[in-house]
Amino acid sequence: MSTSTVASMPEARYVSVDEVAYAPASDSARILRKHLLTSDRLQIHQTLIRGRGDVGDYGFCATDRAAYVLAGTAALKRADPAEPDTHVGKGHLIVIPSGAQLGEQLSVLSDELVLLEVARALDGGAVPAASRASTARIRSVDPEAVEAYEPAGHAKTRNRCLFVDQHMEIIEGLIERGGGAERHSHRDNEQMLYVLAGAGVPLLIHYPKGAPHGTGGGVPEPLELLVIYSPPLGESQNALA
Repeated sequence: MSTSTVASMPEARYVSVDEVAYAPASDSARILRKHLLTSDRLQIHQTLIRGRGDVGDYGFCATDRAAYVLAGTAALKRADPAEPDTHVGKGHLIVIPSGAQLGEQLSVLSDELVLLEVARALDGGAVPAASRASTARIRSVDPEAVEAYEPAGHAKTRNRCLFVDQHMEIIEGLIERGGGAERHSHRDNEQMLYVLAGAGVPLLIHYPKGAPHGTGGGVPEPLELLVIYSPPLGESQNALA
């Protein structure tokens, strides 16, 4: 491999989540947000909602997004008041369509609710015409209801695909001691890892397209991860590239 090839190879970026400060996300003192990453295709924030009750001042979501519950509990209100609310807690994924007014559909049940939000990046910062406030309903995904699989090129790894659309694929993963992935790269996909449990948590790692990565001889202790691909890789179909 030539020196120029090595010099131009994309490199991983590491974000220590605790070193990023929260900032007010709206006029409400209840909602704080820390910006972790903006890539070519996605934006990743960590959001803290303080206090119990409805979150009516959250606003609407300009683009499709998903929010993984890192801590706390909440209820998703049904469109029909006669139907029971859906409760979500740590490990659940909240899928938020473009235009959905999350604040009107979400009620916090704990003192604090912490979300990892993954959103499609806006081109040029403009709000798409189709992304105005709407009556779109949010929904939740319980990882325990999703079938686990071991992706190609991995060992002692159990993943569950929580969500996939045309923009992103979100996977919850568990790597046992000594397990992990062979060294590889994805030519057409960027990959993000949010380390949920294990050494150095919480940590966000971004692998640009073409950046090599892998665990080599295996991880020294179990790791719990949230894995994000954009565009989707189709990993649950063993489409490791």
